[in-house]
Amino acid sequence: MSGQRISQFPAASSAQAGDELVANQSGTTRKVTVGQLRAGLAPASHTHGVADIVGQIPPARLDQAGAQTGQVLKWNGSAWAPAPDEAGSGGGSVAWSAITDLPAAIDAIDNLTPAADRIAFYTGANTASLTPLTSFARSLLDDTDAAQARATIGAAPATHGHASADISDFAAATRSQVEGMLVAGANISVSYSGSGATRQATIAVVASSTSYTAVTASRTLTAADNGRVLEGGATDVTLTLPAGLGKGFSCLLRRVGTGNLTATAGSGVTFAPATGPIATTAQWDEIAIECVADSGTAATFLVRRIAA
Repeated sequence: MSGQRISQFPAASSAQAGDELVANQSGTTRKVTVGQLRAGLAPASHTHGVADIVGQIPPARLDQAGAQTGQVLKWNGSAWAPAPDEAGSGGGSVAWSAITDLPAAIDAIDNLTPAADRIAFYTGANTASLTPLTSFARSLLDDTDAAQARATIGAAPATHGHASADISDFAAATRSQVEGMLVAGANISVSYSGSGATRQATIAVVASSTSYTAVTASRTLTAADNGRVLEGGATDVTLTLPAGLGKGFSCLLRRVGTGNLTATAGSGVTFAPATGPIATTAQWDEIAIECVADSGTAATFLVRRIAA
């Protein structure tokens, strides 16, 4: 081998596969052909599959592949091909006309023509219409609870009170209520006189067949005897007047048979003007009884015998 360095040799016009070169292999000088070197190298012009690409491919390096402005690659069923971008470029929005298979309930709203002060509502499972939505209705819709809604419409709670001064017809209403409770019934009549603030009601006891009570045995008078005529028969009878019947209690004892009627004072009771007991002496004699004072435990009865 010449003692010249490689750089001192003239350059070869071209390297042929059979040309030999000197190489140092593991400390030993050997010869190697150009073809042997090329066997471990890729050709100057060669290709790579996608799997050989390391890292990302810049968008600028992608081929247009026939795509136009606004198009994207889409799978057409057999291959990827440029097609319109239905999502557009406005933040992912989709044109309404591009949506297919809309539910009928949604399509019913879509078919309506919006108008001022109108709101959509369903008239059926798949039908809809518009109805007025007034400014007053909107003033209720923004209320958060019943109290605000009542304030909007100027209403009071369902449960509330009023002072008598707030009732414009308080006197007339009260009188009407009282008159409604005064019901005429057996032995009772109710009559009215006057009008307005001076209107008056009169309650009176009316005699009837039920105003007469036959007395066949001695007993104590009760409130049920008020206003009645107590008629004796063939047996002597003693009637005791008790306290507690109330001032205004009155009745009439009448002997219609052979038995005498006797009025006697009960506990805490005094007679006026005469002291008791007081009895009838002949047929058709009567004893008039009226309570003129009664504290509940003590009473005074005006008792008078009326001779036949």
